[in-house]
Amino acid sequence: MNAVMMPMWLLSGSFFSADRFPHAMQPLVQALPLTVANNALRAGHDEGASFAAVAWPLAILVAWTVVCFALALRWFRWE
Repeated sequence: MNAVMMPMWLLSGSFFSADRFPHAMQPLVQALPLTVANNALRAGHDEGASFAAVAWPLAILVAWTVVCFALALRWFRWE
């Protein structure tokens, strides 16, 4: 779990701005679910964005959830 979570914490902008990473890394950084969640939370809290304004990031988080849940169902079975 640390192999997945630690890079996500460091790259997603939780501790410092994700914009500081090189341009070549930005597609990876912006694809992380924690980056999407951080950006949506900041938009709602700092800018007062409406629910409609953060609907797209929420849809991305739902897609991440569905894909990860489907993969977990496929890989981990109680036998």
